[in-house]
Amino acid sequence: MLLKTNSDIIELSFIPTEKNDTMKLLKENPKNAFAAQLGITAASMTAATLLSMLFRSTDFSESNIVVLYILSVLMVSRFTRGYGWGILASVIGMFSFNFFFTEPYHTFHVYNRSYLVTFFVMLTASILTSALTSKILRSSQEAIRREKQTNMLYRITSSLAKASSVNDVATVSVQSISNLLDCNVSCLLADQNGRFSTRYGIRRGERRVEVATITGGAESFLQENDIWPIADREHQYGLICLSRDRACDTVRQDSLLSAVCTQIFTAMERERLAEEKERAKDEAEREKFKSSLLRSISHDLRTPLAGIAGSAEILAYSLKDEESRKLVQGICDDAGWLTRMIENILSLTKIQEGKLLVNKKPEAVEEIVGEAVARVAKYADSRTIRPDIPGDVLFVPMDGKLIEQVLINLLDNAVKHSGPESPVSVQVRQEKERVWFAVIDRGTGMDPKELPKVFDLFYSGGSRADSKRGIGLGLPICRAIVNAHGGEIYAENNPGRGMTLRFFLPLKEGATDGNG
Repeated sequence: MLLKTNSDIIELSFIPTEKNDTMKLLKENPKNAFAAQLGITAASMTAATLLSMLFRSTDFSESNIVVLYILSVLMVSRFTRGYGWGILASVIGMFSFNFFFTEPYHTFHVYNRSYLVTFFVMLTASILTSALTSKILRSSQEAIRREKQTNMLYRITSSLAKASSVNDVATVSVQSISNLLDCNVSCLLADQNGRFSTRYGIRRGERRVEVATITGGAESFLQENDIWPIADREHQYGLICLSRDRACDTVRQDSLLSAVCTQIFTAMERERLAEEKERAKDEAEREKFKSSLLRSISHDLRTPLAGIAGSAEILAYSLKDEESRKLVQGICDDAGWLTRMIENILSLTKIQEGKLLVNKKPEAVEEIVGEAVARVAKYADSRTIRPDIPGDVLFVPMDGKLIEQVLINLLDNAVKHSGPESPVSVQVRQEKERVWFAVIDRGTGMDPKELPKVFDLFYSGGSRADSKRGIGLGLPICRAIVNAHGGEIYAENNPGRGMTLRFFLPLKEGATDGNG
């Protein structure tokens, strides 16, 4: 049979619907089975007795007669089931030998007491021979059963390996199990919320799988069937449901179904991982495309923005009219804001692509802080930025350009969220093997619930809204740069008003432990 799907065609290797020996025996009439095995025992012992009488008439020794009875016990054990018939044949053989072939004949009396030893040895040998034969027969039957079971599992696994989706796996599963057990089978698939939404079912003897949507819950359907889950501790894909009127429900069948369900789970897990891999690949391609697009646009905008900013700055110094100068200064400020945003976008693309290179070398903290303050002061209007730096020259291993960008982003954030006359301070302190940088403002602060999100990408802080608040790139980029230096960055509200953004850099490589 061929199962057509949207992507390809899956060839199902159906298992022949022959029954194993156990199922045959359970389907037989118990009375007929008992009569047949009783007839085998009676015929074997009768034949042995008649042949023994023939041996005695031709002067064969009694040992040959004993061997003949043991042979008949072997035949009974071979063609009957269980140990009982062989033991019964052993007892009948012993009494038959006593009755027909020991003096006085046709009685159970014994004149020669040495025959008692013969009877004992004959009975023991017959019972042991019967037990060994039955055990070998059962072992052979068990080996055949396991071989058939292995073959069944191999065929089911081969069919499942050709499935190309979870839906295909469900279709193959119900078809294979139905052929294996000759009964009605259904497979309920769970959706992302763990609810059973789709049912794949097949009736005994049919080859067409019916697909239906489950409405109103599946509780009543589950109560009418025996259930085998397709799940592990983390994921549940569905349930295999078997009708309770099937031929048998033995421990062996349960073991086989558990093995089949394990194979089904493995196939569904494989398809899930393949789908996740495909989604991750698509997501990576989208991110790569987005980064490339952002980088291209940012590079193209830098040149005209630099020209706009330069021209606006020249006009601001040359114009005499105060109103015109304010308009031009606004152009200059906006161009500077756009330039900083483009720099952040370029840094973001480098971080996402793993191309953020940190070139550490000893830098004077005073120079880095002074340059950052000078650049931000150009558009800080009347706000005062106060640097608080130790008097001694302090050298810290860092990438000066990147740390300067961090300080500019932090100062820009503080300026945007402070009042016109509110001062902003930059503090630098050395504590053991760390140098702490802190930017403190006297603005409105933040909702404590929002503080953990302040370094999240594209989070712009609703409670500190501003017409130029940006798109939430500055602080995440700061965290990435500080972390690349082996440091950490924190945000906290001040006891009075405003907030503090602080970070540390290690004075030595690897000196990053301790409390923040």
